[in-house]
Order: sequence, then C-alpha cells, then structure tokens
Amino acid sequence: MRVRPVLTSTTTLALVLAMLTLTPVTDVATAVGRDDADPPPVEPAPQVPPGYALAWADEFDGTQADGTGLDTSAWYYREGEKAECMNRPENVSVADGLMHIALVADDSFGPDYTCGGVISQEWFGYGYYETRAQLWGDQGFHSAFWTTGLSDAMPDTPDYRGPNNRINEIDGFEIDSHAPEVIAHHSHWFVPHHVGNQGGLYTGPDSSDGYHTYGFEWLPDQIRYFVDGELARVQPFSGPHGLQSVWLTTLGYTAPVDETNLPGETTWDYFRYYAPTADPNGATPGSVVVDNGDPGYSEQGDWEDSDTVTRGNQEAFGFQDRETRRALSADASATWVPDLTEAGSHEVLAWNPSFLSTGTTAAHFSVTHDGGTSDVVIDQSTAGQQWVSLGSYTFTPGTGQGVQVVADAEGAGTLRTDAVMFTPAVVVDDGGPGYTETGNWASSAAVTGWLDSATRFASDSASTARWTPTLTDGGTYAVYAWTPSHELNTAVAPYTVTDTTGATEVEVTSVDRWAPLGTYTFDAGTSGFVELSKSYGTPGYVRGDAVRFVPVPTPDTTAPSAPLRLDGEIEADPGNGDLALTWQWQASTAADLVGYHVYLDGQRVNGNPVHRTSFTMNEMRAGTTVMLTVTAVDATGNESAPSRPARVRIPSDSLAPAAPADLVGEAANERGILYWSQNHEVDLLGYNVYVDGALANPDGPVGHPANPDFPRLGYSLDGLSNNVEHAIEVRAVDLSGNESAAATVSITPLAMTIITPSDPGYSEQGTWTPSSVPGWLSARTRTTNVTSATATWTPDLTVAGEYDVWVWVPNHANSTVGARYTVSFSGGTDVVDIDQTTGGSRWILLGRYPFEAGTDGTVVVSNGAVANYLRTSAAKFIPVE
Repeated sequence: MRVRPVLTSTTTLALVLAMLTLTPVTDVATAVGRDDADPPPVEPAPQVPPGYALAWADEFDGTQADGTGLDTSAWYYREGEKAECMNRPENVSVADGLMHIALVADDSFGPDYTCGGVISQEWFGYGYYETRAQLWGDQGFHSAFWTTGLSDAMPDTPDYRGPNNRINEIDGFEIDSHAPEVIAHHSHWFVPHHVGNQGGLYTGPDSSDGYHTYGFEWLPDQIRYFVDGELARVQPFSGPHGLQSVWLTTLGYTAPVDETNLPGETTWDYFRYYAPTADPNGATPGSVVVDNGDPGYSEQGDWEDSDTVTRGNQEAFGFQDRETRRALSADASATWVPDLTEAGSHEVLAWNPSFLSTGTTAAHFSVTHDGGTSDVVIDQSTAGQQWVSLGSYTFTPGTGQGVQVVADAEGAGTLRTDAVMFTPAVVVDDGGPGYTETGNWASSAAVTGWLDSATRFASDSASTARWTPTLTDGGTYAVYAWTPSHELNTAVAPYTVTDTTGATEVEVTSVDRWAPLGTYTFDAGTSGFVELSKSYGTPGYVRGDAVRFVPVPTPDTTAPSAPLRLDGEIEADPGNGDLALTWQWQASTAADLVGYHVYLDGQRVNGNPVHRTSFTMNEMRAGTTVMLTVTAVDATGNESAPSRPARVRIPSDSLAPAAPADLVGEAANERGILYWSQNHEVDLLGYNVYVDGALANPDGPVGHPANPDFPRLGYSLDGLSNNVEHAIEVRAVDLSGNESAAATVSITPLAMTIITPSDPGYSEQGTWTPSSVPGWLSARTRTTNVTSATATWTPDLTVAGEYDVWVWVPNHANSTVGARYTVSFSGGTDVVDIDQTTGGSRWILLGRYPFEAGTDGTVVVSNGAVANYLRTSAAKFIPVE
C-alpha cells in the first residue's frame, strides 16, 4: 500500500500532500526471468539523513486484496519508443510487495524489445528521495531513478506545457546492465535552456546481485547521492527548485542485448520521499517578507525583469514566484524596508534567485538596524536558490530600517534580486553575547559555520560550550544548532537543551547547516540554554558554531479558512507569445498563517508558500480552459480546504511568431541539411519546412522548444535531386498554429558518402553505449570510457580520387581532450587530434586525401588522451572536382 504520513513539524514542503484514492490495474503482465525465485527483500534499517520525515511513499503492496495492481492514481505509465525498446504499461506490474518491470525480447511493437517504467503524478521539491531495487545484470538494459517534469515521453499524461513543467532533472542513479556496479550521478535543468550539470561515476555494489538502496538529498546548493547509506557523491549546483515528478524506469538501451536469460525483470521494493522536518524560514508566524514589487521595495538605477533576458524563458526562480529582477547598470541598488509590528531580534534573510553561475560573485548587502549598519557579501553564483542569512539584528518598528544591496566592484557577474525576510529569532553565535566556554577550545577558520564565519572545536571531555539566549518573551521555541562537519569530528554531536522542564540530551550528525534540536518551553530572560559537550573516551573533535531560537505557536489541529474572492486577469506579451495569468484572493485572518498554495488543475505549482495574496503563472496555453484553486497553510502544517474553483479561459492567439534567423543550407548526397537559430517565443511549437513550394513535413511541425539544439544540429531534407538547385523556406509555428514569415535559402545537393553510427560502414571495437549527447542531425551519439575501444568509418567509394574528409565532433565537458582520428588513405596515414570538450558540435575538416575506389580507406577514432569519454557521430567523404 502507499502511505502518506501526517506530519506534525513545521515543514512547508509536505503541507499539501493529500491522500490519493487507490485504483486497481487489471491488465499487467508479470515477467518470468532468472530472478523470479528470489525471496522477497528484507528491508534494512532506515538510512535517511537527519532532519527529514517521511512525507509520501508507495510500498508497492498493491491495490487488490491479493497484493497486485499498480496504483494508477499515484503513477503514470511510461510509454513510447526509447533507444532499443518500446515502453509499455503491460510490462509494469505489482505483486509480492514489489513493482516489476518486465524486459522482453518482442519486436511486434517496432523495436526489438519491450520495457517500461512509472512516473509519479505527485510533484516533489527539496528533500530526501529513496528507492530500493534489484536491477538486471546482462548487457543491454539501462535502469534509472530520477526526477523531471511531464514530457513527450509520456503520451498518456495530460497535454500540458505550462508553468513548472519540465524544469530540472536529478539522476539518483543511472546504471547500464553491462556494468551493474557502475552508478552514474548527474543532473540537468531546462530553463532558460538545457544545461547538463555533469556529476560522475561511482563504483558501488553489483546492482543485480540483490536489493540495494539508492537515495539522494536535494538541497538548494547541492545534491548528495547515497548508495546503501554511504555518501557516494556531493554535486554542487542543484539547479532550479521547480517541483518535479519521480521516474522509475528500465529501458532496452545498449546493443547488442544479451538475450540469454530473457524474459527478465527489474524489481523495485518502494519509493519514499522525505520532507525537511523543520523550515523555520518559511513557517514562522510574524515573519515579514518584502518581495520585489511589494510596498517597501524600491530600486535605484537601471533594472529589468529577469525573464526579459531570454525573451520570456525565465532564467531565475524567486521565493514565491518566478518574478525576479536583474540589474542593468553598475550603480543599480535595491532596498527592502519592512513594516514590522514589534521591536526585537530578527534574523534577516535574502532569497538568492539565481541557480546560474552568471550570478554576481559579490552581492553587497547592507543591513540597517538598532546598532548601526552591518555589511554582508554573498556569492550569488554558488549560494543556490534559497534563503541566505545576513545575520541576526535588533530592529525598531517605524524607523525605516532595512536592507540595501549593490553589486560590489570586487565581484563579477549579474546582480539579481527577489525578496528579503525578517523573521523573529534569537541567534547566539560563538564569540558573541550569550556564548561561553569551559575547557580547551580553539578556533578554525578553515571549517566555517553560519555566515561562513570561523567555528570552535575541542577534543577533551572536560570542554563544554554554552549558548544562552536573552529572550524577550517566554513561550515555545524551536531550537537549531549549526553543526560544522569535518572528517575528524565525533560520530555525533551531543547537545543538551535546558528549558523550564529540565535538561534534554540530543545527539545530531554534523551536516553544515541548521540541525533541529527540538521544540522547548523557555521563560523570558536568560534561564534557558544549550550546551555542547563530549562524552569521556569518545574519539574525535566536537565542533560548535551558533544556536538559533525561533518562536513557534502552540500546535493545533484547526485548519485556516479557505481563501475567498478569487479574481484575476490574463496578460499577453506580443513580443514573445507569452500569456501570463495573475490571480488574487482575499488575505486569510489566521494568526499563525505562513502562506498559500496555488493549484492549477489540481496540481500544486508553487514550491514555497506564497506570502502575498497574488500569484503569476507564465506560459499559459492559448485557447485552453484551466481550473485554479488556492489554499491557506498555517505553521503547524494544517492546510485549508480549497477555495471555490475559478474556471479560467485562456484567450486564443492570432499573432504569428518571428521568422527563423540565421538559416543556412548544406549540400549532401540527394538531400540538403538546414541549420538555423532557435526562436525564443515561449509558445513555440516547431517549424514548417517547404521545398520548392511543397510542405516537407506533412505530419506536423518539426523541432521542439525543449530542444534548442535541434536547428543547430541540422535538419535533413531527403529525396532531393543531385546537381539541382532547390528553393527552401523555413517558417516558425506556435502552439496556436500561427505561422511566421519565411526564412529562405537554396541548396544544390552533391554526390558524397556520409556514414553515421547506424550505417553499415560504421563499426566499433570494444564496449560502446548510446550517449544522450546529441550529434549530427540530433542523432544519439556513441560513447566509451574503455581506453582500448575504437570506432571505424569505412566508405565504399565508387571512384578513386581526392576527397575532403570531415567528422562531426560532439562536445561535452566530460569528453576526451584528445580524440585521435587516424585517416588511412591511398599511400599512407594521417593522425589528427581533436579536443571533444570545446569547439565542436559541428563538422570539422580532417584534411584532403587520395583514396582508391572501394573500401580500402578508413577513419579510426581512439582516445589519445586516455581519459574521460570518447564520443562518435558521423563522417563524410566529399569528392574533390
């Protein structure tokens, strides 16, 4: 059965998880393979990092009384052709507490094999993700546990290309069955365009020899990958925080497929999502958020909306929406002045909207408070999409105190702004008021803590550190300790919290962020405290930094009332085809309100709670009707009933997109190849291509807005006559069917020999696999990390003579810098080394060489650098007249 625990923490990521109805599946097949006699897996002890609680899970216990049936109210089936197989719902089944994905040699659906997978209907954000599975160990198949949005790989899902659709991808694992112990960890994101955030390979246990546990922790600034509870990789730059679906899939992927033990299967014990157990920044009543565009926010100098940088494809995500600001001048500054109702200590946090490395390396924040002005410099290029603390200060309402930011002259990159939050909290830092020590402590500048400041450490059991807050009001407080990590630390950090009820010991793992110590009741004043010590005889260091005390309300079970008076408007941007829906509602009167959640056709689209009473969604689809609802959320985690649904008709669109730019034509044998620049309209559907006045793509527009590399990698027009000039037109088409003016070019095809990896003249030696790195004409390239592997192109030339020899060189950051191309021609050989990390993704001329007729000539590529991946695409041999 699938479980949805009720969370009693203040987490905001798990507040809206509602129970789904279980629906039986009646037509699924169970594969019979070599492992079907294995006993059900015995689940190991929990391997979840500290600070998380189970928020959503499917244990694959079935929907029927006999334990069979996939819950189709929770999962979509993956469908369609991919690589060597056809994904079919019939290949997915649930029985014996497991999900089974059948791997079958069956070519009746097109490819030689059938396979399958599932995609969650629920969307998830920051947190810890885990699955447990036994994979396949004979060559030919590729299993993955990953996140991304709805896509064309799921034809049974709603026809939806709207806000927060395909935002990012995190590959919890990718494993090819020919190397069942090699685990690939990578990530990608797709706004404002595709960015591959390369991770790497980890050699772990044999994924086919039994059940193994795979997990990843998605944090704003990094992803932490785990295999059987061991930290396998830490990958910086986790990308944007758009909510995404989870995919569990197995594909036929790597030819040749070993059919010895087919039919077979992969089996999956469960999928579980764990949400953060505490989020004091987003769930503290009394917090004041000043977002860009709100009262209290002002700008000086030149600014623009961040989305105008890429003409509609937003490149940054704000705290509560995708409306962020970008500085255009060096003297630009922004100011946030809060409307505080009470004096006292507040922690000040700025939302860093940039997940791009182009963010400024020195955003200079100045905080004006009761004690004067304090300066904090933040590197926006590495801080991730999160609240970044500027420190804890005392404020007096009504005095115009607040925060200002400018781009520091010492930094480089683009200054971006969004929101600043002032949250009631008392933070006691090491070395500051309220911090005391006993015993022998030393300072470490290398191991940093809160605000990237130095931390303190001790090794003997007589040493203690104490944090004593001065609390203006008595009451309940959530307590957090910043726990600096280091390989020489003790296994756990033993904290003791003393409140009105006595002393409570809490052991936490050091995680370089705020670790929750629990919720406690304190009197006003300085009677309560937190102490860090070390047990006698325990090896290693204890490290301390800061402790935070955040006031929380008494937990309750009463949900806020539903928001009222939903109303809004649609705004069209004729410059980029964007349709933006902005919706407003009446503010809730709940005393412990932390914000609102917005639902589009029943799916929540905001990752963090919306503090303001309005929300904007871009990229709405013209001519459709959507249903909007809004709920209110309080600090305990209670969510209101949905508002009265608002049915919104998105207006139709009659504005044509711009004509494609930079169109060029390339001659080939009885065909022409077109290249052009991708249009930037957000409602782009694709392109129509005309040859001598006739439509060449009658099945629909070619290209896809999610693949901006498509026109750069070439589009082939087949069946053209050699030595005849053909008139070509390319027109952009939007989702409403509007067609642009034509971009034109002429092509005269010529006789030549072109060999791709799918042609008879191409051969491989050693182990190669398909690569997602696109090659010529967007075809999948081939790759190997086996140093002895080579690939050969052998043309069958009809006449002897001189030929220009070209190779299409695919680029990737983890490719070899020394791809060695050896040309064997009439009378000798020539060697050309090419760096496959840069300057490629195009045809590169190797040289002009004489060849005899027939198949004596070759081009062989090997890895001359003996490092990283070698990749191949196409080669062409053009006769010289």
